[in-house]
Amino acid sequence: MEQTLINLSQYTGTPAVTILVSTHRTFPDNKQDSIHLKNLITQVEKELYEQFDKRIVWPVLDKIKETEKSINHDYNLDTLAIFASPDSIQVKRLPVTTTDRYVIGDRFEIRPLLKAVQQSEHYYIISVSRQKIRLLEAFNDEIVSEVKNKDFPYLNNYYTTDPMRLKHDQIVDNLLKEFFNTADKRFKKYYEENPLPVILLGEERNLAFYQEIMDIRGLVIGTHHGSFDDTSDPDIAKVTFPVIQQYIAGKQDAALQAINAAQSAQRLLVDLNDIYTAAENGQADTLYIGQTYLPTGHIDKGVITLGNGNGSTDVTLPVIDTVLHKGGNVVFLDENALDNYQGIALITRF
Repeated sequence: MEQTLINLSQYTGTPAVTILVSTHRTFPDNKQDSIHLKNLITQVEKELYEQFDKRIVWPVLDKIKETEKSINHDYNLDTLAIFASPDSIQVKRLPVTTTDRYVIGDRFEIRPLLKAVQQSEHYYIISVSRQKIRLLEAFNDEIVSEVKNKDFPYLNNYYTTDPMRLKHDQIVDNLLKEFFNTADKRFKKYYEENPLPVILLGEERNLAFYQEIMDIRGLVIGTHHGSFDDTSDPDIAKVTFPVIQQYIAGKQDAALQAINAAQSAQRLLVDLNDIYTAAENGQADTLYIGQTYLPTGHIDKGVITLGNGNGSTDVTLPVIDTVLHKGGNVVFLDENALDNYQGIALITRF
């Protein structure tokens, strides 16, 4: 999704059409999604013909209508986003909420995609017990897959049932650590191919042992205690998703700390024109925007003038595009997080 975001942010040309539809994940609610999409496309068609010559409208409109026919709404998430130009079209299902709307201009409305990237997390789940180690891959509240091959699930061949040996805690602990160490080395191969954060599931004592022997430190972003040797994918996701939500919320706290530190170091800009100028000059490190910050106005010769007159547009879009194009980052924060900065703040590189 990150590559899609970069490609869309770099596009400029008219008409660039973005259609955003609030959708539903389950039947029968998702039956109305196709109706809402059709209504928006009708509005888009009307406005396109009002703004452009029909020879410019036809290529983009044909792509939109053809794509509409192929969309299966049974697979909807929270938002359906369509990005269309005369040369290309992309459809994305996003796990973030939006309001039904469309944008016609010379850039795509990429904020929902940015929010989806930042409010989503791809991660590993390792279920740890004395008998079995399971490795799963997940995205937000969905289990993508469980590794089932010669590596995992990994059954404990070190475990002893000898009653005399079981009386000696040190022997049991050493056998357990050896089992965990072998499992971790197997996991390390998957991590090196696709490095993702880790959530550990298991009894508290087992997780303490497992984290003690892990070769790569700092991977674990959360734990949950219990037994999950035979737990189904949906039930595991119910346990891990709240952990991921807490982890994502922690990122916002870290962002606010970074803003405070930048302000102390005199590397923080909060005026919209200063921010845009810094972005144009390649000085933007990270742009923070409140989710409801949507100022309208005009940009003329690099100067932003706010207002709601004829032809006013959302002036944050070119700012966001410029930051991304120059190699900076854009982060959306909760509605009131940036109230002290009027909704927007930029940390500069120097």
